Amino acid sequence: MPSKPLVSGWIFLLVFPVYFANAFSSLDTTIHNPIFQKHLSLLMETGPMIPKNTDWGEFINNGLNYTALDLRLGFKNTRKNIYNQIYRYPTYGFGLYTTTFKNDYIGQPNAFYAYADLPFTKTYLKGRLSYSYFAAFGLAFNFKPYDPDNNPINQFIGSHKNGYVHVGFSMRYALSPWLELETAIGLKHFSNGSIKKPNSGLNFIPFSIGLKSALNRAYFDKSNLSDFPKYIPNSHVNVWTSVGAKNYEIGGDVYLKWGFSVNYLKQRGYKLRYGLGVDMFYADNGVLPGNWEKTGFMDKASFALVASGEWVLKRNFSIPLGIGVYMHRNYFNDEPSAYYERVGVRYRFSKQMFAGITLKAHGFRADFFEWTIGYSIFKDKNRY
Repeated sequence: MPSKPLVSGWIFLLVFPVYFANAFSSLDTTIHNPIFQKHLSLLMETGPMIPKNTDWGEFINNGLNYTALDLRLGFKNTRKNIYNQIYRYPTYGFGLYTTTFKNDYIGQPNAFYAYADLPFTKTYLKGRLSYSYFAAFGLAFNFKPYDPDNNPINQFIGSHKNGYVHVGFSMRYALSPWLELETAIGLKHFSNGSIKKPNSGLNFIPFSIGLKSALNRAYFDKSNLSDFPKYIPNSHVNVWTSVGAKNYEIGGDVYLKWGFSVNYLKQRGYKLRYGLGVDMFYADNGVLPGNWEKTGFMDKASFALVASGEWVLKRNFSIPLGIGVYMHRNYFNDEPSAYYERVGVRYRFSKQMFAGITLKAHGFRADFFEWTIGYSIFKDKNRY
């Protein structure tokens, strides 16, 4: 568990800027609205692990005591634009996470992540009580992974570094204009995307409590959304290729797995694109039954029809989503079910070009991380 001096130091770093900013704000008589309002949060976290229904999963869970600290620096853009107002001025930022499981088999991981926090429209108690939903994605490290000789019990995680995902809901109560009491509940997941097995993944239902402070004054224009023009519908044709690393057997080699995708999406509003697509996956190597060998293209490739979507958070930033159903699949490419899910992040660095990372999984069992680059064909007549 984190030491008392460390906790005290973090609390000082959180609370001191509040009083520093408050003390000097009265000296500044110039009306100036910053581009970003900055927030600093410190949360303490605990909660149960969702155990695997196995003897080794129960064994690890019985000896586990999960506690963590979460430090976040957030930036809330004050500019009056469509996406800021649609999502009620969301906060985007970065966080540092440290934990101890008090368990000899998992380790004491830390994480660095990016996060988005989107408030609900309605507030209560004259604006003092508010709610939001959030998502965080990053890299966790310092695990004690599976080892057949030194750590055979941990069949959750096979690597020192793993992906970090945390989603949930927050509730905040304003103690003052500068300081809020914050609580949250959600789901936390650690996984390496089958880059190294075993990779059952670690899952927790964490409860968090702490303080959130505003580090500077800011004004947010919350005028009626009717001031913005109605969205002009358009269509997108997206073509992209993806590549990822795949480990099929514990102790086995790591191979490349490729993908090629096309979809057609309609967008009738500012928030959502939806439509259909086709995926092809190509794996030159995999787990083979007996003496069977991959001699032809169809032995190495899989094809699927995909219900596709993009949740648009900003003009150039979105969350790609998809549920695919195989028309042709190879079980021994580690594609165990007839369907799969996809979720990730995507950034458009021009109107046509985009890049991102998505996780493809079967029934929430990771297949591989897809590093993607692609091209879009569309005409957008909207002004943002």
